[in-house]
Amino acid sequence: MKIKVEGVSEIVLEVKSMERATDFWSNQLGFPIVEQWGYKAGQFDESDDNVWATWLYIGGTTRLGLWLPRDFTEKELFEKRKPISKWEGLFDEGGSHVHFASYIRQENFDNAVTVLQGANIDFKVIEEDINGTKEKRLYFKDTEENIVEFYTLDMKKDYINRLQNGKIK
Repeated sequence: MKIKVEGVSEIVLEVKSMERATDFWSNQLGFPIVEQWGYKAGQFDESDDNVWATWLYIGGTTRLGLWLPRDFTEKELFEKRKPISKWEGLFDEGGSHVHFASYIRQENFDNAVTVLQGANIDFKVIEEDINGTKEKRLYFKDTEENIVEFYTLDMKKDYINRLQNGKIK
């Protein structure tokens, strides 16, 4: 790797209802809320009581952001088209989200299934043999239709294995 990173720091999902999404992620799945922001004058603002963004700690080095859609003004859209180094604010809203996966240890996988079952959340489990280990994937949708995956494959160990076996270009 040219840049040595330690993993994912933040993942942000766009949500339609902050109340519904926060209830799902915090109350139903049990991830603690660590910060909430409002939105004023085209930028996030911690002093605003109107919650526009919520951050939850989801383990390891990662937090999950739940953000309402931002309706950019023409001036803000013009600003977003500039090179990032020329921005006068921060316009960190990207494109379409496909899905995201969080690493979960094998010994915690069954508990995740139990939590989803207890909350009546529809899910799918996929098991596969990878390098002689039965790895598991747990897929479900949140209340905002984002596809979420919990995956037992340790990507660092997988990367090292692939590197040692000449599978990395």
